[in-house]
Amino acid sequence: MTATMPGDVDAGPPFDAVIFDLDGVLVDSEIWWDEVRRSFAADHGRSWTMLDRAAVMGANSRQWSATMRERLNLELTDAAIERAIVDGVVGRFASAGAPAIAGAVETVRRIAGRWPVAVASSAHREVIDAALATTGLTDVFRIVVSSDEVDRGKPSPDVYLEAARRLGVAPGRCLVVEDSLNGVSAAVAAGMTVVLVPNRSVPPADGTAELAALVLDDIGRLDPSAIAATSRRPSMAEAPRDALPLSEIPAWRRTVRYWVSRVVVGVLARGYVRLRVEGMDRLPGGPAVYCFNHLNWTDPFMLMATLPMRPRLFFFGPKEEDMDLGGRNRIMRWTGTALPYKPGKNDLLGATRRVDAVLRSGAVIGIAGEGRIHHRESALLPLNEGTAYFAIRSGVPIVPIAINGTSWLRLGRIVRIRVGEPIHTAGRPTREAIADATERTSRALRDLVADAPDLPRPGPLGRWVTERFNEWPEGARPDDR
Repeated sequence: MTATMPGDVDAGPPFDAVIFDLDGVLVDSEIWWDEVRRSFAADHGRSWTMLDRAAVMGANSRQWSATMRERLNLELTDAAIERAIVDGVVGRFASAGAPAIAGAVETVRRIAGRWPVAVASSAHREVIDAALATTGLTDVFRIVVSSDEVDRGKPSPDVYLEAARRLGVAPGRCLVVEDSLNGVSAAVAAGMTVVLVPNRSVPPADGTAELAALVLDDIGRLDPSAIAATSRRPSMAEAPRDALPLSEIPAWRRTVRYWVSRVVVGVLARGYVRLRVEGMDRLPGGPAVYCFNHLNWTDPFMLMATLPMRPRLFFFGPKEEDMDLGGRNRIMRWTGTALPYKPGKNDLLGATRRVDAVLRSGAVIGIAGEGRIHHRESALLPLNEGTAYFAIRSGVPIVPIAINGTSWLRLGRIVRIRVGEPIHTAGRPTREAIADATERTSRALRDLVADAPDLPRPGPLGRWVTERFNEWPEGARPDDR
């Protein structure tokens, strides 16, 4: 693989610090993690597959131990699983020494002579300490951060933002060296410039190189002074213009419409119902696919009223040839938040291109995974596979979001928005990977809506608001009895 160099630097050092991932960048221990997990699974009569490995890639210890328990169906505590795996990996360092990647130690020492350097790794702190001790780099790194010290592992940006905070450097002035899709995604979401050095033992997923500012086949060639700090994932203004909603009007007008619509929708929604949000801290800080259940035409507007203003929020749909038809469609078109698609499969490539442009710009996209409305608060219809396909293809997490209280919209009724744990994706969008991610998302959403009671019919006003723009596949609302 050859380097793809960005444009020349105009003047001055472009970075104030360099942050390294550990596994796969400095030490070739990714395969050790996989071998230890595979051996652990075999000891318990289970098997550890490539899909299992992808499911834990970049996760912190809390996340991967819980994922292992669920995927292997083990009657063990998360803490017991974590202890067994960490002990196994640390034991490998003790018995075999550090499998240092050629040129990595020398590169770190060279760069540390000019820039502050840090480690931001998803590994357990005991594993990080063992790796640095056996490579002789313990005293070289000014800052060392494990994802166990923050709320979420990669691809969420938490560990990189914490490293920048401890370094006292703005995220935009940090250069990151990574080897995986989740790691690159995390650094990009943190607003940092990323160099990808693919690991030969565990190569990065397809599409990783497109997210990085630079791809190097040898870490020894890393020279921060030759990389432009502005060479990173496109911003919203730089994303493919014709693939984004309202591309025919200036960017500043799109931004004004977006902010105005979010504020107005928030005021109107809170004036009619009482909004309650749970789990907002689970939302990733960067691009993601939000998969929500669908009880009413107002569901997207409830999310507009409650979710953070940034990252920018878009919605996949509605399924329309002409967005100027119908009041709801005209409202969605004016806000610039809708990514409509044409009925049938002839628009698949165009829809995929539009979704990809949104996610590559750093925004998030909401998808009503069931593909239609229904009226049972605690029920969930089978999910379409589009959510998983888009997320895996772009290498972003799926965030399950349950909306309850909108099947009947009575004035003053509580509408609950419940955010679930992000479902991380990696690898190629194969049938198996899509089916697995779809099932995990479905299971998460079913758990989130399980305790929601069905609602009594409201008065005439509530019934009118509820059904104003509902589109029932059956032609009319099914009997609630």
